[in-house]
Amino acid sequence: PAIPGIPQVEVEVESMDKAGNFIGWLHIEGVNLSVALVEQALSRVHFTAERSPYCKALLAAQDAAKQRKEKVWSHYEEAPVEEVVPVLEEKERTANYKPVFVTEITDDLHFYVQDVETGAQLEKLMENMRAEVGAHPPVEGSYAPRRGDFCIAKFVDGEWYRARVEKVESGGKVHIFYIDYGNVSGTGETAGARPSFQPAIHP
Repeated sequence: PAIPGIPQVEVEVESMDKAGNFIGWLHIEGVNLSVALVEQALSRVHFTAERSPYCKALLAAQDAAKQRKEKVWSHYEEAPVEEVVPVLEEKERTANYKPVFVTEITDDLHFYVQDVETGAQLEKLMENMRAEVGAHPPVEGSYAPRRGDFCIAKFVDGEWYRARVEKVESGGKVHIFYIDYGNVSGTGETAGARPSFQPAIHP
């Protein structure tokens, strides 16, 4: 029987793990607590929820929380949709192998490479760029980075590299993608790229 003033709590046991712990759901006054936490942007949906009867409700609550960009989703940005261009299959396909140097492997198993044949060109470009930066150092505050800008940025080794601005935070921190190597970092030191260092001039 219900006791006045005390919330009605229901535990719905779905399964049990190998250690004998119950796995299930907690309902307070008829409200699924897991859905409520996700709805309020206080939690994320775990992949194991796909097998649950509450999966649709959880995913709908998470999508709504993402759009509001609150709490655990305060820095959420939707991944850009890549346009897929269909490629017509040739009757006979021939392999064209080129020697490459792997420069970066990401956590999601994407990898970036440099063409060995054009490696000398890139090294020469880097030397010229750093020589010019050394002769004409960037003036602090003269460049305001914006998302999508091509620029030059300092890496943790103290050297300047060609880069693209991925994100600019309110505190001035700039998220950088190093276009010749594939790695990313957060840095406070960036400068505008001269036309001679723009990516279009190097294959």
